[in-house]
Amino acid sequence: MKTLPNTLAFVLAVGLAGCQSGDKKAAETEAPFTVPASSAPATHPAATTPTAAPAPAANSSTVSLPAALPLTALDVVPAVRQLLPAEGYVQTVSAKPLNIEPMAVALPPLWGSLKPGAARSMSGYRIGYEAVVKWVPKGYGPGQKVPATMPLYVPNGKDSLARFSLGGINPNLPGQEKYTVMEVAPNKPVTVRGVVYAFTGKDGQQKPALVVYPYRHRGGMPDASKMVFLPINQ
Repeated sequence: MKTLPNTLAFVLAVGLAGCQSGDKKAAETEAPFTVPASSAPATHPAATTPTAAPAPAANSSTVSLPAALPLTALDVVPAVRQLLPAEGYVQTVSAKPLNIEPMAVALPPLWGSLKPGAARSMSGYRIGYEAVVKWVPKGYGPGQKVPATMPLYVPNGKDSLARFSLGGINPNLPGQEKYTVMEVAPNKPVTVRGVVYAFTGKDGQQKPALVVYPYRHRGGMPDASKMVFLPINQ
């Protein structure tokens, strides 16, 4: 495996140092939160549909779970932003944690060592959140009419790596509904609930922080410049 940048190597070393034998076993469960649903097809000039992926919750007895954190320890706004479309047409107004659950979190495919028997998970947290988001129309030229409403596809917890999307074809399959559909109007805030995963570690200043699961880059090599850190308020 390629040599990692110093900052990233340090972050992973801190987390993987906790992958030692312990008595606790992380539960492999799905996110418990849902929001009211409605459905209506529509399109958006920059709409994208997130790819389904398995939950990062790892079932491992070799990872020591981290200490519990109070709800006041984290600002989860940067984490929630990673679940929204990168183009910026769905924005976070506010967000707060509802619960912070210590657990083993599976590493992305190309993170950590690829040697047989190497740790494939590390200590982290499943963070339940409540957020207020809004659709900010973008990409409409002069004379183009902005729709009165658009469907916002909100991950419902059945696929904990799913991200939000707006407009386009409904990504739900019969019997495999992984998104709740909410009708949103331009610049009108709506409240959503969900979960986001993060690893324990330290930031570039070697201060305690969580490293948000790389929802936007989960298939690539670890890149410290793309990592999102959540400082831990002492």
